[in-house]
Amino acid sequence: MKNRYVAAATMLVAGLVYSGVASAHGTEKHDKHAADEQMKRLHAIMPMFSLVVADLENAIEKGDAAAVELQAGKMLRAIPDLKKSRPHKNVKQHKKFVELAESLELTLISTRLMAGKGDFNGARKAFKKVEEVCAACHVKFRD
Repeated sequence: MKNRYVAAATMLVAGLVYSGVASAHGTEKHDKHAADEQMKRLHAIMPMFSLVVADLENAIEKGDAAAVELQAGKMLRAIPDLKKSRPHKNVKQHKKFVELAESLELTLISTRLMAGKGDFNGARKAFKKVEEVCAACHVKFRD
């Protein structure tokens, strides 16, 4: 049952992303940020994170260590750009933004390591922290 919800949510997010409705926050076009390369990167990263999070959760539930490795790796490769990005709000608190990105990185590594050892209960707990870090960052730095 949970996999159906994950699949449905993934399809919804993908549909919104490809239709142009989903962006970093609402339907605003961000013309004022067109010259800001890091803002463009941030906007490119977030939809990918949403899709990968669903795939990562599904891989953990299936006990598929190779898929966990693949999906966590996708997010980990984007972390350097995330750290360089400028948040949408509370821009002057960039240090905290970077700290949350570093926390995301560590929890993703932990998730990947636990799954690699076959400890999917541990991977599930570590992944829960990934979701908490994402939520904390969105509350603090996203419009």
